[in-house]
Amino acid sequence: MAVLAAIAPFDRLSGRELLLVARHVRPRSLPPGALLIERGQPAHLLYIAVDGWAMAGEARAPSLFDVPSLLFSLPAAQDYRVGDEGMQALCLARAHLFTIARECPQFIAGLLDMEALPSCG
Repeated sequence: MAVLAAIAPFDRLSGRELLLVARHVRPRSLPPGALLIERGQPAHLLYIAVDGWAMAGEARAPSLFDVPSLLFSLPAAQDYRVGDEGMQALCLARAHLFTIARECPQFIAGLLDMEALPSCG
């Protein structure tokens, strides 16, 4: 929970809401170069990079990325791959995201706010 509480938009949530989210996230250790989201496909997981990073095409992705693809089943504009040093991530499945949205609507508003900001990483 402490890791989540330090990351926007999770920092907007109450202790009870953070606990709800923490029950649904799963830690994953991802090897360098692993494909996270394929170009042209919608995202199925929200990746929260807690150590390491992902690449969006040739650029470094923010710690939470391609939220519109996840929320609206839009095709990703580029491949997202794990960076050269691997990545430790907390992952949240789309189905759980919508469960959380019903309980914590300000979380979804925070995700959309972050996506609107050019430097949300």
